[in-house]
Amino acid sequence: MRVVDYHKDTSATPYQLIKGVGIVAGIFSLVVWVLLVANNLSVKRSDPIHSPGIQKLIEELKSDPKNEALRDEIRQLDMIARKAFFTSQRFNRLAIYLLVGGLVVTVIALKAMESYKALPPLPDSSDPKDDLVENAKWARKAVTYVGLVLVGFALMIALPWRSNLNLSEEALANVPATEGGGEAPKATAPAAASAAAPTPAPASAAAPAQPPASAEERLKNWPGLRGPAAGVATTASGLLTEWDGEAGTGVKWKTALPLPGMSSPIYWEGKLFLTGADETTREVYAVDAESGKLLWQKKVEGVSGSPAAPPEVSEETGYAAGTMATDGVRVFAIFSNGDLAAFDMDGNPVWSKSVGQPANPYGYASSLAIFEDTLLVQFDQEEGSYLGGFDVATGGEKWKTPREFGPSWSSPVVFDSGERSEVVLSADPTVVSYDPKDGKELWRVDALENGEIAALPVYGEGMVFSSADAAKLSAIDVKTGQVVWENEDLKPGVSSPVAHEGLLYCGTDDGALVCYDVKTGEEVWAEFADFGFYASPIVAEGRVYLMDRGGNMFVLKPGRSHEVVGMGKLGEEASTTPAVIGDSLYIRGTENLYRIAP
Repeated sequence: MRVVDYHKDTSATPYQLIKGVGIVAGIFSLVVWVLLVANNLSVKRSDPIHSPGIQKLIEELKSDPKNEALRDEIRQLDMIARKAFFTSQRFNRLAIYLLVGGLVVTVIALKAMESYKALPPLPDSSDPKDDLVENAKWARKAVTYVGLVLVGFALMIALPWRSNLNLSEEALANVPATEGGGEAPKATAPAAASAAAPTPAPASAAAPAQPPASAEERLKNWPGLRGPAAGVATTASGLLTEWDGEAGTGVKWKTALPLPGMSSPIYWEGKLFLTGADETTREVYAVDAESGKLLWQKKVEGVSGSPAAPPEVSEETGYAAGTMATDGVRVFAIFSNGDLAAFDMDGNPVWSKSVGQPANPYGYASSLAIFEDTLLVQFDQEEGSYLGGFDVATGGEKWKTPREFGPSWSSPVVFDSGERSEVVLSADPTVVSYDPKDGKELWRVDALENGEIAALPVYGEGMVFSSADAAKLSAIDVKTGQVVWENEDLKPGVSSPVAHEGLLYCGTDDGALVCYDVKTGEEVWAEFADFGFYASPIVAEGRVYLMDRGGNMFVLKPGRSHEVVGMGKLGEEASTTPAVIGDSLYIRGTENLYRIAP
């Protein structure tokens, strides 16, 4: 007679509890799997971004391009479709985590049932071959359990839960664009150009070693997006409050740029710098600020590691959405494919490199920022996001800080709190501050949950203001890292606010001009325009300048009452933020670059 190893007491309460947990987890996993598959099949069958209804309206708009009601209807429908699309994406992410969790619990429960404590050994006269049969049964079960886990992970890989959206040329999508984003202008011939494409220079040809510009020099220029003082023009004097681009009133000059771009102009000592690009070509332009003459035009090509194929981008982001930056010695440009390049002020190439092609649904749109001798790049994407610090003279990587966030369309903002320098970044769901010297994290606040983040975080009056159209407007105390107030009513989506004398001025995607109290977050006043706002407000000469997407510049008197003191009409659509120097506003429209001045 031989002895059978052990017999489980399957009637015991603990055993039944483990069994119940395993069954519930298994059923839960099955339900999640079914919902995940159904959700993906639904998205594949009915593409919400290119729905027949929207495409039909777009075709109607072609025959009646001045029908603003139809245009607004398309934008509203497209916005609804996009919200549904990204809701589906968020569900997929959550479902994948739940599926894996359910499968893990199921396997653990089944394994616990196998190894559950047994009764004392009992005599058995059965044939030894029976043991082999039992072992084979458990082996098959083990294979089944492993198979379930493999199926779960296979679903994670096989079922797409993100998408690079490729919009049609005619799409009028209300999507996050960079600050300064807009509809792609048509390619037009330059007024004057030095069009020879440079060969990337060797290290020995780099610009002479010169220190970056001082803070005083930066204040006299417009070295990056929104200028040197968070949207406050420090040199403004004699600006116009009325102009008409179509009639030419108040327009010193306008210059067509060779390639489209959504980047805003920057300014340094008499020169304006911008980028333009299409699927195959990426260029940097220098324009004489006095005359509008195109001084030089340089291609960015032959970049080591540059992707062979262009990324898919939305029409409102394009291939040149990020605004340039300058340290006063060099100018820096970044494009949708991750090409990063530096030129000296005369257009000679200094260095170039690829920072990786972004996996970003709308296309890469972050602008560049500079701290001392470090070029800051916010590279948020589906996976592998980071904040990078690069040497301005060589392009060498000084430090790189991984970020666990998904794609965003915001940009790094550098400020001095009085106690230290910080660079702050926004992405769903968190605002994070870093030390710009080494990239180490200083503080973080979850203030942007479920938002598609395009607006820049803004520093003013001791606080950082963050916003997203689908999230909320928040004020964060930089000393404590705590939220002071939140407002979920009218908040900017793409446009970034500006703080001035105790008030916060905002423009929203759907056309609201809003003023909030900086200390309390209470709405002071709100008015509505005919177009939404993608450009950011600028404070200049005691006035607030804010341009809507129709190219209409609202000139407001700051204060607790809404008072429009002027209106400028560009004569074409525009979504870029102006550069303001002296008596001139430099504005990029969809077709032309303008100088608005007396």
